[in-house]
Amino acid sequence: MFIHELIEPLSSLWWKGIIICFVLISLVIFYLKNKTTEFKEITSKYFAYLAIIIYLTTNIFTVIMGEWTIKNFLPLHLCNISYFICILVLLNKKQWMYEWTLLLALPSALNAIATPELIWGSSNWHIFEYYFTHSVLIFVPLYLMFVMNYKIRVLSWWKIFLKAQIVFLIVFIFNLILDTNYMFLLSKPLVNNPFIIGDWPFYILFVQFIGLLHIVLIYKLSPKYID
Repeated sequence: MFIHELIEPLSSLWWKGIIICFVLISLVIFYLKNKTTEFKEITSKYFAYLAIIIYLTTNIFTVIMGEWTIKNFLPLHLCNISYFICILVLLNKKQWMYEWTLLLALPSALNAIATPELIWGSSNWHIFEYYFTHSVLIFVPLYLMFVMNYKIRVLSWWKIFLKAQIVFLIVFIFNLILDTNYMFLLSKPLVNNPFIIGDWPFYILFVQFIGLLHIVLIYKLSPKYID
């Protein structure tokens, strides 16, 4: 059984995680900015394959160690779902997937890195996997925007918010059936997050409201086109 562990904000590990993530993301984007289109396309596939390898390695490792459980390792947290969408958008470049990664995955990952909760344990691999996964959620939309010159559609914010509600409902039903707590829809996470206020279900409503504000803010700041 896994014991959820927190990385204390402003601790040495907290600073190292944030600094390494953002330095590497910035360096890769800067390096790829002026490369050829063909090179960028090939690189997109390599990034996707690397993300798949890391995910499979984590799950194979936990199965071998006898640690894999339905309660912990189904990919039903928002960041897990967004991680797969990041992989897919690198491979097929679907417009709605880019909008999901930018408007929903990016702010979710920033929040997760600011208040890290290691739900799979605190081994060196799981710490690396946590920061790698959330760095992917930050890197992919910024890569597509600044390197591949992607733009979001006008009024795409409400479509992504609606898609998220559908996903939340499906995961909520899975939680009831499996007696799990994916997306923390049945009980609060342990992390001391200023956006998690009140008891169930009120903290969910407040997080939804804050999430919508994040989506709208990023939407306002992002380049757009009219479809």
